[in-house]
Amino acid sequence: MHLDISESSPIGERFSLNNAADPDVGTNSVKNYHLSSSEHFALEIQTGRDGSKFADLILKKALDREQQPVHNLTLTAVDGGVPTRTGTASIIVRVLDVNDNAPSFEKDRYVVDVMENSPIGSLVIKLNATDLDEGSNSDIVYSYSLYTSERTQNMFNLNPENGEIRVKEMINYEDIKLYEMEIIVLAADKGAVSLSTPCNVVVRVEDVNDNQPEIEITSLSSRIPEDAPLGTVVALMGVTDLDSGVNGQVVCSVPGHLPFDLKPSPDGHQKNNTKQLDMISTPSQV
Repeated sequence: MHLDISESSPIGERFSLNNAADPDVGTNSVKNYHLSSSEHFALEIQTGRDGSKFADLILKKALDREQQPVHNLTLTAVDGGVPTRTGTASIIVRVLDVNDNAPSFEKDRYVVDVMENSPIGSLVIKLNATDLDEGSNSDIVYSYSLYTSERTQNMFNLNPENGEIRVKEMINYEDIKLYEMEIIVLAADKGAVSLSTPCNVVVRVEDVNDNQPEIEITSLSSRIPEDAPLGTVVALMGVTDLDSGVNGQVVCSVPGHLPFDLKPSPDGHQKNNTKQLDMISTPSQV
């Protein structure tokens, strides 16, 4: 006997079984049924008006397809003769899936580094969600949540089928250094309710040395007397590099044959990758 029973079936639900047939009559006919040991099912014997016996299978413990998708039982029919004769039948219970498991990620939060010069179409990360259900109940669909900014969605493309996140537009470290997105995974089934699980993806943009230093002359003495004392300030300038870290560090110098030198301004400490410098006269005569 083959029975298909939903894992959402309530405890106490009854399932009719086929009756055993015995050509004998009276006490030599079927008198009882026995069920093999099972923690999920029990047997209930009913007696018809003609005295015939038939059995119902009763669910006594909730089913879980993810733990045990198939239950194999043995039904034994016993007659009342002497000696007693028996007949057996196999009962195969297949547990039908319901969408009772939400998809899951290996992590709740993923952090990935991306170079700012990554070409369009570059793979950022491939998400992998799994669902313990089967069939359409385990079909995975990836999508952005409402908490993910439009700018981020325009910058990165999310494949709804395989969970790949790829670069959609050119990334500029100097514009945004950190993108944060929330990915919602839906287990789409044919029922009215789908289960979903969110995960957080943080994309850190790594700087590339793609900006050249810019020099701004803030003060300049185009003429100085030849007897100007050593250390006279000739020009005040600022040097800026939009890159960060070592890519934003600048080294300034003047040709060695010129009678000038560079030194930081007294109040020109480096700030925001801007270096304030004084050009001064050196021991060489001007």
